[in-house]
Amino acid sequence: MDGRRRTQRRQLTRLVTAALVVASLGLLAPPAHAEAGPEVAVMTRNLYLGGDLTPSIGAPTLPAFLAANSALLGHVDLVDFPARAALFAEEIRERKPDLVGLQEVALWRTGRIGDPAPATEVRYDYLALLTAELAASGHPYDVAVVQDEADLEAPAGAPYNVDVRLTMRDVVLVRHGGRVKVTDTSSGNFVQNLVFPLAATGGTATSTRGWTAVDAVLGTRAFRFVNTHLEAFHPGVRVLQAQELLRGPLNVPGRVILVGDLNTGPELPDPNNRIAYFTLVAGGLVDTWPILHPGEPGYTAGLGDDLTQPADDVEHRIDMVMVRGVVVPVASEVFGTERQTPDGRWASDHLGHLAVLALP
Repeated sequence: MDGRRRTQRRQLTRLVTAALVVASLGLLAPPAHAEAGPEVAVMTRNLYLGGDLTPSIGAPTLPAFLAANSALLGHVDLVDFPARAALFAEEIRERKPDLVGLQEVALWRTGRIGDPAPATEVRYDYLALLTAELAASGHPYDVAVVQDEADLEAPAGAPYNVDVRLTMRDVVLVRHGGRVKVTDTSSGNFVQNLVFPLAATGGTATSTRGWTAVDAVLGTRAFRFVNTHLEAFHPGVRVLQAQELLRGPLNVPGRVILVGDLNTGPELPDPNNRIAYFTLVAGGLVDTWPILHPGEPGYTAGLGDDLTQPADDVEHRIDMVMVRGVVVPVASEVFGTERQTPDGRWASDHLGHLAVLALP
């Protein structure tokens, strides 16, 4: 084992040890004597971009690359975000969260194949479609902050023969006219991001990820709400991104609420995929689900690319609400299998997670 790997292993061991010390001190539970305060309801929801990018990334030749990109665009059409947006809007209408953290808020655009200019013709704008559904339901939400993440463009072969552009975004929504007042917003991309080689073109693609945040007040209680989507395909990059969160948007005094698709958790089968979770715990974040639902798995991910798998096929808990400071978990739920689109699809390959938090 070389010196660099030994150093990384020692660092990871210290992170896990620190997290276990925090747990042993009882700091993973809210203080029993905490007085009740005003309650804020927060939600995290991954909207699912509409397909799997890995066949395109792994395509060995240019013809295979064109075919994979065409299949991806066809799958995005198949899973029909306009229909899924109606399901998301109904979930939000029923639960009335004060703040919503959204991930994979895709913007799909097309352009003339081979045109060096970026594609601009909108095919699906997930954010516009969802906010229109919410407004139509009589429960409008304001877009507090949007952060562009990965921006990828490539040619798609027959039958489309167009350039296809995917822009990923993370978004925070705030309930219009609600009790929570936003006083400031911020966002950013991570410095550490996964870079994929593209064998078909000899180039690379960067899985740019980041975070969005709002500073807000509920009555006289101030807090920061942070939404993020950590790297899915590389545990080392994911740990570095968790550390960036702790040094950046989470590095504030007072109450902090972190939501998102964290792609990490304490019970994931591969121990390497647990390390980012313990990094956040070692940084003082408290996982609200086991406090409120001890012994319950709370699975949130794994409904498959076609969104037609059985509802009980979820098998990972990676969509989380974590807190730090004087924040007391009151109630929470995992949801997303109550209804389907007319052609029998779930809203997303993830489930949603809502938590009600008291701010003493």
